[in-house]
Amino acid sequence: MAAKNIFSRASAEKSVFLDERLLYPEFVPERLPHREKHIEALAYCFEPLLKGRKPFNLFIAGPTGVGKTVCAKYVLRQLEEYSDRAKSIYLNCFEFNSRSSVLSSIANFVGAALPRRGLAVDEIFSKLLESLKKCGFTPIVVLDEVDQLLLSENSQKILYDLLRVVEYEKQRIGIAMISNEAALTARLDPRVRSSMAEQTILFEPYTPQQLKGILAERAELAFVKGALEKDVLNVAAAHAAKLGGDARIALESLLKAGRLAEKENSGTVSLKHLEQAFSSVDSASLLKGFKHLGKDEKALLKIIAENPSIHAGKIYEFYRSSDSGELKERRLRDVLIKLEKQNFISFEYVSLGNKGKTKIFSSRIPKEFLIKELAKEGA
Repeated sequence: MAAKNIFSRASAEKSVFLDERLLYPEFVPERLPHREKHIEALAYCFEPLLKGRKPFNLFIAGPTGVGKTVCAKYVLRQLEEYSDRAKSIYLNCFEFNSRSSVLSSIANFVGAALPRRGLAVDEIFSKLLESLKKCGFTPIVVLDEVDQLLLSENSQKILYDLLRVVEYEKQRIGIAMISNEAALTARLDPRVRSSMAEQTILFEPYTPQQLKGILAERAELAFVKGALEKDVLNVAAAHAAKLGGDARIALESLLKAGRLAEKENSGTVSLKHLEQAFSSVDSASLLKGFKHLGKDEKALLKIIAENPSIHAGKIYEFYRSSDSGELKERRLRDVLIKLEKQNFISFEYVSLGNKGKTKIFSSRIPKEFLIKELAKEGA
């Protein structure tokens, strides 16, 4: 007798979804409720392109999951549908976090044929300029999570490079920076800050009522009618509101809860499925960017997760006794500052009496999720 195919269960599952893609983080809907003024402000900044002029530089700021990226993508999609004068390139700076990687991506986007061998930054910049002169459109560079570029002095130079294209090379290029940190531009080099002259658009958190409306609108199209138990949307909206009005968390929780319901073949998404989803989705949000960390950064994060409320000296002690402990103490402290800026760890000062104060570090990622993620990588 032939063995039953392991995938035959999937066809027998009661599907709760009509189209789960509407809940994906990258999905850009046709309508963005409660963000009409922001969309109008974004469109205003790109309108000069339609008259053959340089667009405004943009700084878009606000907490996670409040619509910054989706609104920028929405407006740029409409711009590209309306005119062939502009094309956008989206770069997440967790992944493209060096000067050369950003310049190479833009150069390739405008048609430069870069060789596979590594090129010096100046060579990449020259090829970018050559291709810009020939390409028949204005590139709009969207730098999402741009704060990741400001973690090192060398990476910060990319903003100067892009501004130089406009100021000194007289080539048109649009710059849109997206960050969770509203005061980010205050940390820029004074020369860059004065040349940027950006338009700032601030996004405020969604209210619980707005979140409920957004979820209801998406759920109506994403789920089979009657698939959500009573109060699932209310609880998802309340959870997201508690996390600062993060609509992305709410949508991902609904997606995860729906898949859990299908796995159990229950036919309906219950509050139990939603509560299970919250745990994994919240931790996944904290793990964003984890895969882009270096070996030493991951090693330090593991030490902190396994030893709650640990001070820097003890971290260094544990690290030096490990197989990969090559960082000097001063460099290790710099890495801790970087991890704190990236929201992987937090710290508080505690008094040592006559000896002053010291920093006590804690991991923002639950230990079990971090260990699981490291195990996937064989770390």
